[in-house]
Amino acid sequence: MDPQVNALYAEYLNHTSGDKAAAASLTLAAVMMESPSEAPARPVTALTVAEVAVQLKISPKTIYAMCRSRRLRCYRAGRSIRISVEEVKRIENENGAIDPGPRFPDIIKRHC
Repeated sequence: MDPQVNALYAEYLNHTSGDKAAAASLTLAAVMMESPSEAPARPVTALTVAEVAVQLKISPKTIYAMCRSRRLRCYRAGRSIRISVEEVKRIENENGAIDPGPRFPDIIKRHC
């Protein structure tokens, strides 16, 4: 452990009359207050209805209808609806948005 943190813990241990839990809590609070909060950015795992609508290029009303019909799995976060990134990818693949197949079957192309 960092020597400065140890010294701070020892100081708070003296102030709290040997209460280790209180000294540890005070030390943690002091360290958190001093150091800048550089939390790593979390990857996006869920999108809002508006974000999904933009990504799939359909209206938000359609997204809500898909959620109601359970074609699109979603969950509520408070009053808002969230849709996982994996679910959006599943819908894209299901509808052929990423890799559309040929427009006409091979048999039609041979006879044209």
